[in-house]
Amino acid sequence: MDYSVEEGLLPREAVEFDFAEDALDYEMVCGGRCGCGAFCRRIFCRGRSRSGSINGDSSPITLTQLAEARDVKFTQTLTEPLSIGSHIICTGTPTEDLPWFAINIGSGDPETRGDIAVHFNVRLPQNYVVRNTRRHDKWGPEETTAFRLFPFKVDRPFTIEVLVDEKETLWAVDGEHYCSFAHRNPSPLAAGWVQVTGIRDTDLKIHKTDIYPTTGPPVFDIPTRDSAAHPRQQDEPIWRPNVIAKLPNGIAEGYQLVIYGRLRPMLHSFAIDLMDVHREWPRANILLHVNVRAHSDAQLPRQLVVLNASLGAWGPERRQRSARLVPATHTTIRIVPGPGEWSVYTDNVLIGELEYRASPDGVKAIRIRGDIYPEDIYVCPSTSSPIEDKK
Repeated sequence: MDYSVEEGLLPREAVEFDFAEDALDYEMVCGGRCGCGAFCRRIFCRGRSRSGSINGDSSPITLTQLAEARDVKFTQTLTEPLSIGSHIICTGTPTEDLPWFAINIGSGDPETRGDIAVHFNVRLPQNYVVRNTRRHDKWGPEETTAFRLFPFKVDRPFTIEVLVDEKETLWAVDGEHYCSFAHRNPSPLAAGWVQVTGIRDTDLKIHKTDIYPTTGPPVFDIPTRDSAAHPRQQDEPIWRPNVIAKLPNGIAEGYQLVIYGRLRPMLHSFAIDLMDVHREWPRANILLHVNVRAHSDAQLPRQLVVLNASLGAWGPERRQRSARLVPATHTTIRIVPGPGEWSVYTDNVLIGELEYRASPDGVKAIRIRGDIYPEDIYVCPSTSSPIEDKK
């Protein structure tokens, strides 16, 4: 098949190909030229060379490495079925000679390509993680999006936590939520084993938990300032991406929540949730969900804003194409409780309002996910005049 690929670029089919599973089928991944001495227009070249590179990575990738990644495995049989609250902890250290590793939750015979309910495939050369399901020896559509940047590095130990929920599995790396994967057919609730491939020093522990993730950074309180112009205090937290923080006093009438941060250069989307408790799981009620989607019809001059609430289940969405955010710049987001609705502003422009679906007094925490990196988060009095620009 002719992909019409220019040298140094890979088509989507090549980037998403599951090398770890089909390592023995291909002898190289060609970055542009192969051993034939001519430009190779097929990314996978049989018999041409014993090594290649991916996306500019200078480290050679050999057939031996790919085979070992699949053959180095540890399988733990489940003594009882997984259920809501089942908690799998996997530790290990990636090594340079095994460029991929995977955690599989499956059923049937693991040695004869049984069904895999969840395939969590970490690809260090490409710096991303694939999730998928295999049934009757056929793979489903891949998922690759995540809530944070790629967290794995060669020779750096990791801890992966897997939490089984009613409708999905949740995955945390080193104490921070990384992604979720909705149950497909087969479901992990019918799994018979957990298997790790491509990690020599792996360790697995499987038990029940009542909180997820079980390890992680401390949860800070959002500070209160006298005004928007009040300077940052030395004792205020240093905020990180994808943060969960406490609002012990909520957002009182006459006050506003202010978030100042930098937008990711490759802006895709971000979400801000006002919740009744500061945790990932068991799931909190979300009294206000603000989701800005820059990826949806990205050619349009304004981004899509979706407002909603989840009180045991998601309610009807309110959508408007009202945000005008510039990637790689700083922005100020304000959330203001009004007489009967939440008002959301970006850089002093109203981008949406959502009527109260529960009392605003129930807000006790905030969660920020996605492509905004917060530098300041605080509560201060709201006024009728615009907030001052950050210097």
